Amino acid sequence: MTSSREDPEILPDAAEDEPNLPVNPDSVNQQQPPTLLPLFDCVALDKLCHVAEMLQDRERQRIREEAEIAEKRRRWAEERAEAHRQYVFEVAKAYALELHSDQAPKSKDDDEEEEEVVKGKSRFDDAKKAIKKRRRYSSRSSDAPCGGIELSMTRHRTAPTLTELCMRVLAENSEAIESLHLVPDHLKKKISSLVSDSSKVDKAFMQLLVDDSPSEVSVKNCVDLEEEDLTQILSECDRVSLQVVLNLDLCGRAMTENAITELLKRSPNGFPSLTRLSLQGAFCLTDNALALISRSAPLLRVVNLCDCSLLTFQAVKILADYFGSTLRGLNIGGCQGIKPCDVFRISLSRFEKLSSLSVAGLEGIHDVVVEFCTSRGSSLTDLSLASCVGVNDGTLWTVGRYCPNLEALDISELDSLTDASLKEITDGCRSLRSVKFTRNRFSDEGVAAFLEVCGGSINNLSLNNVRNVGQETAISLAKYCKRLHYLDLSWCRKLTEEELRQIMSCCSLLRSLKLFGWTQVTEDFLEDLSRSEVSIVGLKMTSLFAHPDDSYPSVDAKCF
Repeated sequence: MTSSREDPEILPDAAEDEPNLPVNPDSVNQQQPPTLLPLFDCVALDKLCHVAEMLQDRERQRIREEAEIAEKRRRWAEERAEAHRQYVFEVAKAYALELHSDQAPKSKDDDEEEEEVVKGKSRFDDAKKAIKKRRRYSSRSSDAPCGGIELSMTRHRTAPTLTELCMRVLAENSEAIESLHLVPDHLKKKISSLVSDSSKVDKAFMQLLVDDSPSEVSVKNCVDLEEEDLTQILSECDRVSLQVVLNLDLCGRAMTENAITELLKRSPNGFPSLTRLSLQGAFCLTDNALALISRSAPLLRVVNLCDCSLLTFQAVKILADYFGSTLRGLNIGGCQGIKPCDVFRISLSRFEKLSSLSVAGLEGIHDVVVEFCTSRGSSLTDLSLASCVGVNDGTLWTVGRYCPNLEALDISELDSLTDASLKEITDGCRSLRSVKFTRNRFSDEGVAAFLEVCGGSINNLSLNNVRNVGQETAISLAKYCKRLHYLDLSWCRKLTEEELRQIMSCCSLLRSLKLFGWTQVTEDFLEDLSRSEVSIVGLKMTSLFAHPDDSYPSVDAKCF
């Protein structure tokens, strides 16, 4: 019989077989292993931390959004309050302007006409719109258009100086002058101008001017000089010291090719130091004679050949050959023999430093002027296009675009020009000082807009026979043209006596005023004018030659 221990199926339970023995505590501690704490799941812990961070981020985002919403509400409230204040201000301003000013308030119709402020917007257009509004609203007010402007004639004519009185006496008795020794050149020039205005220049007076080695000889009227007289006077003078100006205007009979040839035979060195030459009205001057003069005066910088009718396009080529890189001023206005051609166009473009140009009276010059202004316009400061048939708004567009440094502009007697030309000049030529608009068809609003933008810098202005000039131009003259010295309002019959008073009262620097063709003045106003220091020319009972020195300066006045 096998033991029960060998058969596991019949083994009794351990609790039943083993007796209840006492348990040794030490043995228990040695035999049983220590109890271990349960392990945590690391992945689950990471997920919990991530969820907690997400909740915190959401809470912070909610706080930020609430703060932003509160800030937007605050800004919106401020903007709404500011808009309300601005609305109240505009309403009050419009009401005040309508009552007390000639500036027009804004309306719904005006807002529709206004464009958005962008770069390059025309200041001329803005000024013209403002003037139209001013005219629209000025009819609602019973006040004067220039309210607040002092109309009283407060300035009085000053007594002439002792020097001026002495020069007038000398000019009236020029035939009795024995010498001008030690008289400064600038005083000689003034005496010569007075004598020229009296048409009393002769050989004896010319000899007085060239004695004592002058640096400048200036005579505006040489019609009485003969060819031999001029040759003898110039050959005997000190031509080395004659280094500034030789002005022999209206020397038609004397300035011939034979006279120049004979002069150079007697004085082969010519005029080595001369820089400025004026031979205006030398109707006998030819291209060959000009070539001889150019060869004998290598330092010429300014040449005035106005009304030299025998000169042709070859004259411009000769000057370009000798002075293409040095000439600064050229006046060929009225030279009827100069016709536009390829030689003339190419020769004109060769003047690299030309700053003063006059082509007044030349026909068909449009294309030549456009090409020259496109290539050399940035250096031009003086330009005369008066009476140039063919010059139109397109020509003036080129001038405004490529001649930003213009200081003097003459566009007289150009009937084809419109306000579009004024716009181009206003927006492109911001440095204008002298302007002539004689016999043009510009509108009253156009001239007024030009003056509002550019009038603050203008010294000399001619509106002679601009027949549309009226109330708006008068307002702009009085308000913006504070630096005017010379003003020509001849034949501007839409202007009134009251408006002329306003202009003269506000333009405190005005020295000379031309009023030919004015019949709308009273005797009281003439009496006021007689007490003013402004030289008035052209009115009834005023002498045309009373103030010859105050005549309107031409475009080339800076040169001669």
